Amino acid sequence: MTTTSTMQAVKWLGMDKDGKMTVSPSASLKVLHALPERHSVNLISIFGAARQGKSFLMNLLANQQDLFRISNEKEPCTQGVDLSSHFMPLEAFSRINGCPPVSGSNMSIGFVDAEGQGDRDITYDSRLVSPVLLSSKVVIFNWKDSLQADRMLNLLAVLAKAAQNVELAEGETRKVFGHLHIVFRDWNFVNTSPTEVHDALFKKEKGVSKEVSNRNLARHELSEAFESINIWLFPLPVVSTAQLSERIRFEQLQPSFQGKLRDLRNTISKQLQEPMLFNQQPLTGHKLADMMPLFAESLNDNRVIMPESIYSSMRRAEGKKIQLSAEEAIRAYCKTQLDLPTLVNTQTFTYQVRQGMADLIRGAVQSLQSFPTDVTEECQKALNMFVERELDLVSKSNNEKILQHFHTLVDLASNSISEHFKQLESLLPVAPLALHQQCDTIIHDSIVPLQNCPRTTLNSYDSEIQRLEQQGEVLKERLQYLNERAIRERSSKLLSQLALFKNELKTKGTAWLDKQIASGSAFTISMLEEELLRLHGSFDFVESNPALDEVDIEEQMREFHAQLLDDLKRQYTFHIRRVVLQFISTAKSLLDKDVQVIVLPMTQTKLCERIMESKERIVYEIANKMQGWSFPQEEMVHFGNAVTEYTQQLQETYEKQNRVASKDTAAREASVRYKAVKDSLMDKLNEKITAAIPMSVETLEQVYSEHLIRACAELSDGSQTKHERVMQSLKADLATLLVQLKTINTKETEKAALMNAAEAERQRTEALANEVKRSQALAAKREREMHSKLLEKETKSKQLLDELSSQEAKTKALELQLQSAQQKAKVLAEEKLRAEAEGLKLASKERQNAQRMIEENASKQIELQNELRAIQAKLEQQQSILLAKEKEAKAAEIAMEEARKLSVEKEHALKLAERERALREKLSQDIASHQAHTANLETKISNVMREKAIETQQLQATLTDQQRKTQQLEEQLKQMAEQARILAEEREQLRLQNENMAKSKFAMEQKAAEEALRRAEASAAQAAAKAAVVDVDMEEQATPERKRKVPTTASSSKKAKKLDVKAPLPKLSLQEAKRLAKEEMDKRVGERIAKLKK
Repeated sequence: MTTTSTMQAVKWLGMDKDGKMTVSPSASLKVLHALPERHSVNLISIFGAARQGKSFLMNLLANQQDLFRISNEKEPCTQGVDLSSHFMPLEAFSRINGCPPVSGSNMSIGFVDAEGQGDRDITYDSRLVSPVLLSSKVVIFNWKDSLQADRMLNLLAVLAKAAQNVELAEGETRKVFGHLHIVFRDWNFVNTSPTEVHDALFKKEKGVSKEVSNRNLARHELSEAFESINIWLFPLPVVSTAQLSERIRFEQLQPSFQGKLRDLRNTISKQLQEPMLFNQQPLTGHKLADMMPLFAESLNDNRVIMPESIYSSMRRAEGKKIQLSAEEAIRAYCKTQLDLPTLVNTQTFTYQVRQGMADLIRGAVQSLQSFPTDVTEECQKALNMFVERELDLVSKSNNEKILQHFHTLVDLASNSISEHFKQLESLLPVAPLALHQQCDTIIHDSIVPLQNCPRTTLNSYDSEIQRLEQQGEVLKERLQYLNERAIRERSSKLLSQLALFKNELKTKGTAWLDKQIASGSAFTISMLEEELLRLHGSFDFVESNPALDEVDIEEQMREFHAQLLDDLKRQYTFHIRRVVLQFISTAKSLLDKDVQVIVLPMTQTKLCERIMESKERIVYEIANKMQGWSFPQEEMVHFGNAVTEYTQQLQETYEKQNRVASKDTAAREASVRYKAVKDSLMDKLNEKITAAIPMSVETLEQVYSEHLIRACAELSDGSQTKHERVMQSLKADLATLLVQLKTINTKETEKAALMNAAEAERQRTEALANEVKRSQALAAKREREMHSKLLEKETKSKQLLDELSSQEAKTKALELQLQSAQQKAKVLAEEKLRAEAEGLKLASKERQNAQRMIEENASKQIELQNELRAIQAKLEQQQSILLAKEKEAKAAEIAMEEARKLSVEKEHALKLAERERALREKLSQDIASHQAHTANLETKISNVMREKAIETQQLQATLTDQQRKTQQLEEQLKQMAEQARILAEEREQLRLQNENMAKSKFAMEQKAAEEALRRAEASAAQAAAKAAVVDVDMEEQATPERKRKVPTTASSSKKAKKLDVKAPLPKLSLQEAKRLAKEEMDKRVGERIAKLKK
């Protein structure tokens, strides 16, 4: 069976709660737009009644079990329209289940499963399936029942109704939809052909009733809407329908069902070779994704679907997208050109940008060739206008960029000239000609970037360049003046420096030579030359410049250096001569000391060799000491001759003394030989017998005799008389050693017995320690068990206390009557914790006592073992001391002392063993008492646990009572909450009333303020009237002629003033008016509050 890639369905179309069609953006983006843009797309859609196996059939066609969900439940699996998330090539689709391949270049096949028909009304179904039918090349109508023409035509009427939602262009005669395949499922009528079923279903009925007319109309509309209609009679897919809820492979289907499925696939594959057309254009994934929102918009507005209009709108929208994309590309291209680091003239830049824009527009127009002419012309016109605007903008931007760059260059050039001239000023003095050339070069190099700066379409740069040149000339003249002054200062500085360096070189060179001579250490002429060169090199000479300097300071210093070196070399030669005389004296004294240690007598030849050897060694030593000096050749010859003469004198003197100092040494040599053999015999006996100790006395004497006989044979040289005499001498000399060895052997035997006894005692101690460890483990186990039981009781008690505390927290906030119960619960909890703490403290104390006793016993055992080890170490030390003795008298005394010490240590070891035995008995008694105490502790703990269990039961009873009381208090709390709510509402009403009163109070305060202001104005008017009257009186007194005329005027003004003033008011200040208004307001507010309270 051919396998395909895993495909899953995604939601494509649906209806919202308002009955509006919705299109899933994710299906368009992730599925349809993911297809190749040039590949044609053909869809296979399936419709039919709900819960009749549409998804099962589509999964078989797609050869994918999980493409569409399968279910036998009451509710249909498919809600709305599902689209497969992946498409397959037509050739791959046709090859499935062993069918012959059908070629289809660039053809992708997708699968669509629609919601079960009959669940909604016909308008809902027709609107939902209209976009699917328009985009599907093959439509499958699934029917799982017998041939029921009226029911089937009612369901197929949905497809006919969908055709009414589509309006073709004028003159277009093509079919609206693709190929229709009506599949009868589970067909079990024999001797029935698809042709007969087709005739029974689509043959026009006779009759004039409304039902017949409707069915005939549906038949006609279906025939007119679809390119072809095919009938398929499918048997049962499997023997048992229960298997349909499981995953079924193609091989598990009945052969008859497999054959029908292959025939259906072959027919569909041939129909899918031709692409689905929309407005005479092949349908692609991108077009399908763009069309679906337009379909939904038309159907939601209750408009018919006009493919030509929708296609035109879609193409116009696509053209607009291409136009916007081209504009973005042009904008990005302009930004990229402006962001380029290289600047060009604005005229050239505008030309280059225009060429680039023209290429982008040509590309956009090229992609619009397949679009309608009006769309192409409209987009091209809009793009040309956009290009002109962008060209104007980029031209201005480039001008601004160039001007900004030019100003930056001007600043850089000005700064560069200043900086370079400052650098030249720091390098002064320099040659005048070189300074002139460098200044001209700096000015020229600074101006060149300005001359090469790209040009704008606005102005030129000549004035700025001339200004910079003038600035450079001014700085140049100033620098030349400073250079001449620096040259004069340099010459005077060089002369003074030369004199200073000469004086310093002579002073330091002479001082160094005097210091070396005074120290007496070796130094050579080369060192003198190097020191003088170092001093010369330490001088920091000004760099010579022939163009500036009249005096070569370095050359004159070299001449002075050579003269000074000759003077110092002469002083060094005088010092060397004194050093050679000192070395000759030293060599003579060393030669005297070395020859004085010669032991005479010896042969004449050996004596001469010995003296010459001393001479050569001393000459070699003196020669090493003479390293580091620069001796002249004649001084070295003088040293050699003086040492040679003195050596010859010593040689003659000692030859005379050697002849006098001859005598016989044979007797002394024999005595030395006897002593050597005796010492060797004593060492061998010590080594042999000490290594074998402990041993029997007979073995010890046998070893002694064997070694004695061999020593006598070595000394007697074969003479029997001499052998007996040597035997007697050796026996007498070795008698003390023999007694000493026998004593050591006895002590070692006793020591071995003590060690065996100590080892047995150690084993018994280890057994006792193991018994103690087992007792400790048993005690620890019992302690853990008791601790776990206590923890369980404590956990249970804590849980009960937590519950009790929560209930107490509730009741304490509501009712004070529960305080006594809470105090009682706290007392019980404290007593429980105290009892637990006492039990744990008692157990911990007993455990610590037992542990301390065990640790003390263990430490005592360790101390005993350490003492035994110390005894062993002391014995080994004593043994090594005995072996190291060389002289008989001391060896005997040491042996006696060691024997006494061993006896003391033996007594001490016996005392330690008795003490250990007593400790072991005490430890056994302690363990028995500890076990009894542990049993007593377990009894106490069990009693405490029993008491705690009783207390826990009492606490549980108290907790139940508290819960009952808490429930009662909660009821009371609810009542109080209701009362609190009522009080809150009343409080809110009072708050509103208070706000109204506050507003009234504020209004009254405003009125009082206005009244006070009015009174103040009236007072001011009265004061003004009085002032006018006073003025009139003064004028009457001043001019008698006008006296008769003034009263009339004054009286008229008085009347006018009195008319302006309102009714007479009491004279009050502004503060008094405010106070009275506030008292009146407070009085009214108090009366209102009293009324509200009543």
